[in-house]
Amino acid sequence: MLLKLCGITRPEDMAAAERAGADYAGMILVPGTPRFVPRERITALMAAACCKKVFVVRDMPLDELNALIAEFRPDAVQLHGNESAEYARSITGTEVWKAFNLNSETALAEAEAFPCALVVADSGGGTGRPCRWDLAARLASLRPVLLGGGITPDNVREAIAQVRPAGIDVSSGVESAPGIKDHTLIQKLAERIRI
Repeated sequence: MLLKLCGITRPEDMAAAERAGADYAGMILVPGTPRFVPRERITALMAAACCKKVFVVRDMPLDELNALIAEFRPDAVQLHGNESAEYARSITGTEVWKAFNLNSETALAEAEAFPCALVVADSGGGTGRPCRWDLAARLASLRPVLLGGGITPDNVREAIAQVRPAGIDVSSGVESAPGIKDHTLIQKLAERIRI
């Protein structure tokens, strides 16, 4: 079971993700969001742990995104906007993931067909609400899925049992405040995933 801790904004939280055995740590590069990481802080965050790094972006100009990938070499980029299949195919130098607000049959069909290595089944990004686990389970039977949206240490085992995803993507569910991770909650979540 893969574990991605998203919305990392501080080196100490990146280190906590590493200690908990997280496979991926996500940095949100969307200005104006509560967990935004400005460009000048990316290097320090990437140096704080050895787990794989994911850049989370939303409708970033393609040339700007490819330049960021070339400079910082993240292990994946996670698209969270209205990016097209053509846009995804034009990303170079890293793995491409796509997040879908999985709340309808239409969204499920789009997620099934989108050209990416991994789909993040979400509820809108940063809302702290679960997506439709029934749809996520159907998607997870067809392709690799990270289940996000409202996952906490209290519901993660039920989520895994119902959806059977490739992994879990958590942000607000292990925070004491937006962008401030609670290291005890991170550890508890990691332990419950791996039981």
